Amino acid sequence: MADQSFWVKDEFVLACTACSRLFTSMSIRRHHCRRCGEVFCADCTSKSAALPSLGYLSSKQRVCEACYTKTVTVSELVNEEDNIHGETIEGLKRLYRSTIKPLEIQYRFDKFYSPILCDADFDAAPMILLMGAYSVGKSTFIRHLIRKDYPGIRIGAEPTTDRFTIISGTHSGDTVIPGNTLVVQADRPFNSLQKFGAGFLNKLECSLTDADILHNLTFVDSPGILSGSQEKTRDYDYTGVIEWFAGRCDRILLLFDAHKLDISDELQSAIGALRGHEPKIRVVLNKADTVDSQQLMRVHGALMWSLGKIIRTPEVMRVYVGSFWDKKQMNSNNADFFNLFKKEEGDLFDDLQELPSSSIVRKVNELIKRLRAAKTHALIIDHLRTKLPYFSQEKALRLMLNNLEEEYKEVARVNNVPLGDFPRPATFKASLQIHAGNDLSLFPPLNPHLIADINVSLASLLPRLLSKYNNKTTGKKEAKPVAAPIDDDTLAIWKEEFRALDPDDGLLSGAQLRDFFIKSGLGTPVLKKVWSLADHDQDGFLNENDFITAKRLIKMVLNGEELPSTIS
Repeated sequence: MADQSFWVKDEFVLACTACSRLFTSMSIRRHHCRRCGEVFCADCTSKSAALPSLGYLSSKQRVCEACYTKTVTVSELVNEEDNIHGETIEGLKRLYRSTIKPLEIQYRFDKFYSPILCDADFDAAPMILLMGAYSVGKSTFIRHLIRKDYPGIRIGAEPTTDRFTIISGTHSGDTVIPGNTLVVQADRPFNSLQKFGAGFLNKLECSLTDADILHNLTFVDSPGILSGSQEKTRDYDYTGVIEWFAGRCDRILLLFDAHKLDISDELQSAIGALRGHEPKIRVVLNKADTVDSQQLMRVHGALMWSLGKIIRTPEVMRVYVGSFWDKKQMNSNNADFFNLFKKEEGDLFDDLQELPSSSIVRKVNELIKRLRAAKTHALIIDHLRTKLPYFSQEKALRLMLNNLEEEYKEVARVNNVPLGDFPRPATFKASLQIHAGNDLSLFPPLNPHLIADINVSLASLLPRLLSKYNNKTTGKKEAKPVAAPIDDDTLAIWKEEFRALDPDDGLLSGAQLRDFFIKSGLGTPVLKKVWSLADHDQDGFLNENDFITAKRLIKMVLNGEELPSTIS
C-alpha cells in the first residue's frame, strides 16, 4: 500500500507549486506528485517514474519535474540499508512539506522568525561559523584546517576580512561566487539571505576549492569585529545575519586573541544573537604561544569571566587553548606548552570531524525545534484572535499584548505546551506590528487537523525516523574474511607513502598524518585507538615501522576484523 500521509492537503494550496498558476474547479486542477507530496497543475506533473521504495510496485507514477530528474539521475534503492542517510533526509523533507510548511505559510512563520526551508537546507553539509574580533586568526585557522590557501583569502595584522566568506568544497577549479549569484542557486541553502538586501550581498562571497575536509564540512568566515566608531559603518543588519547563520550552523567557534580580550559592543551584540544555540558554541583562545604560563592562566580566567556576563548559561563554555596556524610555535621548546597545545588541537579537530556523522541527528533536532516553534506561534495567534471582542478590537489587542506573559500562560495551560517553547514577548510584539500591522484578521482560524499532525510528528514520526536511522548506522555488519598477510609489493608501497609524507628525522607528527587518517573513512574513536596502538612509545610521532603498523590496523578494520587490545 502506497504511503500518502506526507501529501500536502488540497485545501492548503491555491496555486501550482512550480508555475504558480491559480487552480480552478474545472480547467486547472490539482495533482499530487507521488514522490514529494507537493501539489502541482497537470502540465507540471506530466512526467512519470517508478517509485518502488514508496510502495508503488506495479506501474510508474505521476511526479513533478524536479522529482523526475532525481529519479532518473539518482536511483532510489529499495534496500534502505545501503542508502539510509539519503532515505532519512528524504523522510525529513516529506515530513516538513506535509506537516510543518502548511502551518508556517498560513501563520506567516517565515515572516516572524525563520524563512521557509528548501531542499538545499536539508541536503547541505555541516557548517561551521567562525566569529571574533579582527586579527584573531579566523582565516588562518581555516587555512590551517584545509592545509591550503583558498580563493580570496586575505590575512594580515590589520582588519583584512570585511565580508562573510563561505568556504566550500569542489572537484573542479578554484573559484569565487559573488553573493548576488550565490543566493539564487537552488542547490545551495542561502536563498533566504536575500532578505538582508544588496548592502549585505555585496559583502558576501563563496570560495570554492578542492580540499578533502571541505567535501564534508563548510566554513563561514565572518568579518572581523572592530571597536569604537567603526561599529556603526555597516550598511546591513550584522546581528541579524549572525542570527541567520547561527540557526543553520552545526558548530560556532568564538575566537579570541590571548593578547586582545576586548569584547566590543558589537561583538557582545553578535554573541547575544546566539541565544538558543549555546550547545553549538566552542571558544578558541588563539595565539596562546605568545604568552607565558602565568599570563595564560590569567588570560583564561579573564576570558571566562567576560563570557560569563554575556552567555548566561549554567554550563561552562568549552575553551580550546592553542596556536592554530602552520608556523612553528614560539614556545615550542617548552615541553609542557607543546603537549598542552597538541592535545587541545587534537580535541578540537576531533570535535569538528564528528560533525558529518552526527549531521542527521542535528537536522532532526533543528526540525523538532522548528516544529515546536511553529506550533506555539500558531496557538498564540489563534488565542489572541479568538479573544478579540466584536467592538474595540484595537484596544483589546493592545491590552493583551501589554500583558503577553499572562496570555502565554493561558495558552500553555489550555494546550499543554511548555512555557519554554514561547518566544520572547518583545520579539513577538515587534514582529506582529511589522509583518501583520497588528491585524489578526489576516490569519485564518486554526485548523485542528494541522495541530494534530504536528503532535503526531513530535510523538511518533520523527522519533521513529531517527530510531530507524540509528538502528541502521549502529548495527553490526557481517564479518568479512581475515585479511591476508601483507606481501612485499604492498609493503614497498606503504614505505613509499611514508617517505612521500616528508618525515622529519624519520618521524611523522599527528598534524602530518591527519589527512592520511581522515581518508581511511574510519570514525574518530577507531582512529584514536589505531594511533594509540601504532605509537608504541607514546611520543606523539610515528616512525616507518609505526606507520606500517597503522596501515595494517586500518586494513584490519576495513576487512571487518576487531582491533587488538595491545600489540606485542
